[in-house]
Amino acid sequence: MPRRPTTAYSAFVEHPRFGKGPRVTGLDPVESSDGTVFLHWHSGPGARIAGTAVVADLARQVPATVPVTHYFDVKRVCRACQRPFLFFAEEQRHWYETLRFPLEADCLDCVPCRKDEQHLRALRQKYDTLLAVREREDPDTLALIECAVELMESAVFTVKLVPRLRGLLKPIASRSDAPLQARAADIHSRLAQLERR
Repeated sequence: MPRRPTTAYSAFVEHPRFGKGPRVTGLDPVESSDGTVFLHWHSGPGARIAGTAVVADLARQVPATVPVTHYFDVKRVCRACQRPFLFFAEEQRHWYETLRFPLEADCLDCVPCRKDEQHLRALRQKYDTLLAVREREDPDTLALIECAVELMESAVFTVKLVPRLRGLLKPIASRSDAPLQARAADIHSRLAQLERR
């Protein structure tokens, strides 16, 4: 698919699959009064990039009051990092036709921020699972503490948790084998950095 020069998009967040610049298709439909062309509500004229449309497969979309007949590359600003990015037409087709997200779903974050959010959710789930274990072995306790430290470093948890984590860490550091002691020392260093913030 031809690409438009990316100089105007050099500050945009790069998508790992589609890049930074729009993917020109040469297709540029406009909404029709006869109801044969419906463009997505979230890709208004100010956000839509002309000449980047791809045809939608209405049979693969979740049924909606108003189906979308074409997707355009659209400009967005990430709500998390405030950087501009493109929500690509091909990405939208994947969302709405393969993953079958409802057409009301919109992309508000760039790919790196979405990946970070997914990672933090998985980390929180792992933390909760390990926390629920009544009798943890030292490796699992270290994994629990590492999850908590990363969640504090990402500002999901507050540093008020540090004393409790130190209490869990102390017995492991004194009785464990060398590899676990090395992990414990690394965690101890990260906790000290968190306290200095």
